Amino acid sequence: MSAESGWSPVRKVRTHEQVIAQIQEKILDGELRVGARLPSERDLVEALGVGRSSVREALRSLEAMGIIEAQGGSGRDSGSIISGRSTEALGKLLQLHVALAGIELEELIDVRVQLERHAVTAASTQRTDDDLAQLRTLVEAMQPARVSSAEFNELDTEFHVSIARVSGNGLVVTLMQALRDAVKAEMVRAFTAIEDWRTVGERLVAEHSGIVDAIEAGRADAGADLVEEHIRAFYRDQLAGRP
Repeated sequence: MSAESGWSPVRKVRTHEQVIAQIQEKILDGELRVGARLPSERDLVEALGVGRSSVREALRSLEAMGIIEAQGGSGRDSGSIISGRSTEALGKLLQLHVALAGIELEELIDVRVQLERHAVTAASTQRTDDDLAQLRTLVEAMQPARVSSAEFNELDTEFHVSIARVSGNGLVVTLMQALRDAVKAEMVRAFTAIEDWRTVGERLVAEHSGIVDAIEAGRADAGADLVEEHIRAFYRDQLAGRP
């Protein structure tokens, strides 16, 4: 039958995908939340009327997606729990999607800039004294003379994600963390390739401090411009032209 008839092929759904769909539905309905325990494999087999292999395949897939964490034990202690690690899995998925879809690093940078401008703008009105103290603690901790380049990169990620947390937008936090995870390997390679990375690190720390100053002063537009220049300058000087 031709496509012009208005009919389209029906995708054959495998049994383990139906198991995944039921668990996802309960999460979306709010019946299952982070920390909730799923029934044991045996109970799922009986409740869903499927084979143990289908249940196990479904649970392995959900664990790979960071949605559940497998738990050992028996009786009341058995059964996987709903996890809060989905952001980590999203970062890995985004990294694969970027590679397979041929997305350029410049496109990732553009998206990151928009997210970070929003985060700094919102943080400038939402910040508390505790938030500012935490940001300044992170800036102080990443002094290049005290940390390795890998440690610096971890602290740098935490600094930018922390600004997103201060903004109060949970989705921005998730997306920013996923973006950072997606380019983590490239960032580490970039720092490793810098002949005198500590000099570059000192400049980045000074820029971080300026961003925090703008957030503290409530200068949203200035802070947004500072974080954009901070990101684009590092890309321009350290990442542009790399394979």
